[in-house]
Amino acid sequence: MENLKERVLFPGLTPDMQEIEALAGELPKQSSIFFYQHEMPYLWVAFIGGTGTGKSAIFNAFCGQPLSESGIERPKTSGPIAYAHKDAPIEIRFPIRSVRIDRKASHDDDFIPSTGKPQHLLVLEHQKEELSHLILIDTPDLDSVAVENRRIAEDLYLLSDGIVFVTSQEKYADDVPSQFFRKVIEEKKPYFFLLNKVQHSMTEEDLLGTFQKQHIIFSKDRIWPVFHVPSPVLEGISSQPTFQDFIHRIRQEFSPSQIPNLKKKQHAIRAKDLKRRINRLLNLLEEEKRACDDWLRRLHSFYEQTTTDLIEDEKERFTDKSREYLRTEIRGLFHKYDVLAKPRRLLKDAVLFPFRLFGLVSESTPRKQQEALRRIRRKIDQAPLLRALEKLNRSVFEKLSPENERSPLFKELRRPGVVLQDSEVQALIREKQDELGKWLEETVKKLSEGLPRSKRWGIYSTSIIWGILILSLEAAVGGGFTMLDMALDSALAPMVTKGAVELFAYHEIQNIAKELAKRYQEGLLLPLSRQRDRYEKSLQSLMTPQETLDSLVVLLQRIDDDPGT
Repeated sequence: MENLKERVLFPGLTPDMQEIEALAGELPKQSSIFFYQHEMPYLWVAFIGGTGTGKSAIFNAFCGQPLSESGIERPKTSGPIAYAHKDAPIEIRFPIRSVRIDRKASHDDDFIPSTGKPQHLLVLEHQKEELSHLILIDTPDLDSVAVENRRIAEDLYLLSDGIVFVTSQEKYADDVPSQFFRKVIEEKKPYFFLLNKVQHSMTEEDLLGTFQKQHIIFSKDRIWPVFHVPSPVLEGISSQPTFQDFIHRIRQEFSPSQIPNLKKKQHAIRAKDLKRRINRLLNLLEEEKRACDDWLRRLHSFYEQTTTDLIEDEKERFTDKSREYLRTEIRGLFHKYDVLAKPRRLLKDAVLFPFRLFGLVSESTPRKQQEALRRIRRKIDQAPLLRALEKLNRSVFEKLSPENERSPLFKELRRPGVVLQDSEVQALIREKQDELGKWLEETVKKLSEGLPRSKRWGIYSTSIIWGILILSLEAAVGGGFTMLDMALDSALAPMVTKGAVELFAYHEIQNIAKELAKRYQEGLLLPLSRQRDRYEKSLQSLMTPQETLDSLVVLLQRIDDDPGT
């Protein structure tokens, strides 16, 4: 369970982000406390209260020794102080990892009261048999201005088996301590309520009535008033009959014979609470996963719509001017390769016939195959692609980005390297165009190598095949599959005879041309798909790994299998 907070990942798509963070941060400590206390034969009793309530004075009076420094200046307790038998094995697998344990003998002649030290638990050792089964702790103030003091007070509350809640006549209604006392009651932890510095005019009924107004109900027999005394405070408190009654009650309820039953009850309560928290975390992470699945569905929907719009936009861009340009270029290509002997006129008429139907009259100079591909690259207008990419990004940031700026996904989407830069888009386009040209040349070369020498004219001419495929690519660039089919059929249909070989070649070239157009469109959409993949990867990087979820399930099983639960 160590480092669970770092291993529990979530994008923050649900409203429960803070609860997930809190559970992931607290569960390791709570599970450690659960197993630590299961093996601990001692009862931990924490003295807890607000600033200036005289908590340390009560602690000293109970221990019968000035251990924790107290006085009118406040606060006095800077770090927790424990009073424990010298043989108590507190350090073994101590569950609060942020706290360092220091030991010191309290019965030395030169001992002076301590204020404690932040992030340290000072264990003052004794050899008193009547207290050997108890570990008594004076905690920092619940309402301390120092965050670390408040945190260690809450941690020691979790570790404790019983609570001595100390307040005073001027502080008992303060919000933070009273809300904490409400939690003590709700969680059914054994407690003793000490009202310190009481004036004789204050009655128990007055106190109970005040808490009842805050909807905090507890029994009258749990209250012990401690009347205001002048110095020396320790002797003044210890000599009061009500305080002696409190000591008698706590030793009676927390006697060695009661330890097994008390530990069993607290262990069951801790088990129930720990299981509730683990299940709650698992449920919240499952809700995040469902939100992630919905997020991905919406991302893919935006992507599909953007690509559809881009392809439609490409078709619309195939204007009359583009068609005329294409016709002129195709005529030039076929004129270049019309160099055969006897079937010259027949071939020329057959190839050019469909283009005459378009009214082709201009001439074009011959170009090499590589120049034809370079010309197509120059002809491709990248502006629609960049607009489509901008549209996809806008949809993600306006409709899919969490509103909470603290959300991990909000930050991740804006991390440098997630959104494609223009230079990256240009590089992707060049890469795919180079791959397309290489594939086209290799395909034509492979096809031409298998042609019979006796069929070096008509549809079998490598030059004619190249011209037709260039026509196919230009049609795909300008108008997609619709223009591809029109151009392909116009160029090939007059050349197909009834022979099976010619018909086979016709279908072969058709397949190559369609694959060519398909590869072109894939290349056109590559920047969009790459951007989609980056968004998807960003989301998936914020998902809790399955092994972490499995470890939580295993922990649940360990708790269920524990005989004490």
